[in-house]
Order: sequence, then C-alpha cells, then structure tokens
Amino acid sequence: MAAPGATAQAPTQNKGNAQNAKPRPFRIGVQSKDEIDYDVTVTGTTSTQDLPVLNLPPAGFLRGVYVLVETTAGNTGTVSVQFNPDGPFIVIQSISLEDVNNQPIIGPFSGYDLYLVNKFGGYVFTNDPRASSSPSWFAVTGAGTTAASPGTAQGGAFSFVLRLPVELVVRDALGALPNKSGTSMFKVRTRINTTANLYATAPGSTWVTRVRMEQVNWWDPPQADLRGRALAQNPPAVQTTQYWSKASFAIAASQSRQPLERVGFLIRNLIFILRDSNGSRTASGDANFPDPFTLQFESIQLIVRLKTIWIKKIAELYGYTAAESVANQTANARDLGVYPEPFCHDFSLLPGAESRMGYLPTSAASRLEVQGTFGGAGTLEVLTNDVSPANGDDFAIIGR
Repeated sequence: MAAPGATAQAPTQNKGNAQNAKPRPFRIGVQSKDEIDYDVTVTGTTSTQDLPVLNLPPAGFLRGVYVLVETTAGNTGTVSVQFNPDGPFIVIQSISLEDVNNQPIIGPFSGYDLYLVNKFGGYVFTNDPRASSSPSWFAVTGAGTTAASPGTAQGGAFSFVLRLPVELVVRDALGALPNKSGTSMFKVRTRINTTANLYATAPGSTWVTRVRMEQVNWWDPPQADLRGRALAQNPPAVQTTQYWSKASFAIAASQSRQPLERVGFLIRNLIFILRDSNGSRTASGDANFPDPFTLQFESIQLIVRLKTIWIKKIAELYGYTAAESVANQTANARDLGVYPEPFCHDFSLLPGAESRMGYLPTSAASRLEVQGTFGGAGTLEVLTNDVSPANGDDFAIIGR
C-alpha cells in the first residue's frame, strides 16, 4: 500500500495484450468470391458420357460448387416430349465431389439425388431448384415451344442449377475446407446420362447439353484488421467435414426391417427414397412406403410416424405443399416416394438454421434401423448427410 499522501501510480500496461488477445472470428476477415472453372458441351447419345474431370484451383477455403446445366433440343414440333420421373435432373447420371485425397465428400450421386440434397439439405433460403425463374430453371415438355431467356426453347429443352455443398453454416463458415494446394486438388467428376434414361419420349432430333461450374470460396484472411487486431486464419474447427453418401437396399414385399450402415459420425440429415420393382418412386414406390414408419436408434424408437403426418411435416418444415407433377415440373412440391428427416433445425424454424446441437450422434457400433411393413418389393435408397468434427470431438463445433 502507498504511504499516506503518496500519488498512486497507474498499473503498467502489458504491451503483449494486443498480440496475445483471442483473434477476431474468421468471418470478419473474409469475403466470399466466385470463380468460373469449367465449360463443357456434349451431344446426348444412347451411351453415357464421362465429362473431363474438374480440378478445383486453390482459392482459399472452399464453400461449394455450383453446377449449371443447359440443354437445347431439336424437336420437329410433332413429337410430344416427356421426361422420365427423375428428369430433367437425371441428365446427370453420376456426379461426385472428391477431397484432396481423392475420397468422395459428396456422392457419387445422380443428378436427381443432388437435387434432393439441395431441396432438403438446408443450405439456402430458397431450397427447391425448381423454385426459380428462367433462365436458371425451365423444362419444356410437349410438342410446342415456350419462351425461355434467352430465346425460345423447344420440347425437351431445360435448364437448372444445383449446388455441391461443402460449407455447413454460413454464419461462421463452419465446414469450409482449406483449398490451397496446386497439386492436391478437390475434384468434380461428372457423367451424362443416355437419351432413354432422360426422356420417356425423346425429342425428334438431337439434344445438346452444356455444363458449366463455378466454385465459391472464402478468400484467405489478412493477419489483422485495420486497427491491428489479430484475425482468425481458419474457420472454426477447421477440417470439420460434412459428407453426403448413398446406400441402396433391396426390399422384399412385407419386409419389416432394414438396418442402416452409415453410422459413426454426427447425422445431420436422412432422406429416404422408396422405388418399386420397376425403379419407380411415382408409380407405386410412394404407395409402398411403410405406414407407419419407425426409425430405431439404439434401444429407442426415435420415430414412429404415420405417412400422412410425415407429408404434413414436410409442408411445415420446408413449405412444400404442392402435389408433384412429372409433366408440369411443379415447384415447391412434395416428391413422391421421398421422405426427409432433418436433424439441423434446432435454432430457427427452417432446417439449416442450426446451432449444431441437434445432430444425431452415432458410433461405429450404433444400431440405426428402419422398421415397418413395405407394401411391395423394390429398393430403399438412403441419402445420409453426416458431419465429422475436427479431431472427432463434437465439442469443437458446438462449444458447450
């Protein structure tokens, strides 16, 4: 204590405080940037066609890749063109996004599978790829023509945009992956489908598809902001990775259970698709879906749900209230035979507004099983979206 009457001295400032302070969040120091990487045109045939592999150039932190598909069709006007039920997205027979070690992050998927990932994955405000205006979305059926920007499109022509999602949460950039190597690069592999698989009734002449891709990244942040305060150099829990994978199970009529094999990570989304013995989800796949449907997790019946209630929940969660029409390509419609279950709607009303606390944690030994009576033989397809947190610790992405 200072002597009576003595002047107190101000405490000595620690000049290292500024340097030792916790860096400001990554998102403060970065902006999103787009880069056009790819432009390939092919003429549709009776065979599938592999497109050149896209090697994504280094550009900071990868957020995702947009895929623009534009198809023109030469139709004489006498052919009433119709797409197959998964068209026109099924023009992509296979697409996958691979990491720098050539391991798939997304897929391999059909274009229709990727459409479902976009529609139900919870990544943007308007999720349905069909809920857009020309020229980013249109699909022309019948024998006539329709106005499409630019120009006039004949029966069989279409355009759509899909996204290969990498980043999980735009709010803090969780899940964006370092993309800095010019030798070990992320890759997109794409295969175009056959005429018969795309069209139920094909155009009278050739159809030509142009595929363009655009990667979206965060740039590398500066070391400090304008006032010299340190900025985080990586997204939170960097190397946290989300995966989208597909499993297909042969289902017998009246089968009552089917174990699911994709466990070991934090499950963010499950999408169930039932197809009948002819591969159709629209003919009787939807009718054959178990009612009620049960999802068994460990010793708990996590879901026991009537099909009609599930359809209502799809409307509540996503706003998809219209009836699917293959002929009219209806936007914001429920897809027949498709039943999503999100675990990423614990922060706000829309799936994708997430705090990461609602993910379903699984181990390699977890029991995850579909139960219920299937109305006929067919195939159960399961799209699984799971998250591998940095260092395998979910505390890294939740922080509580």
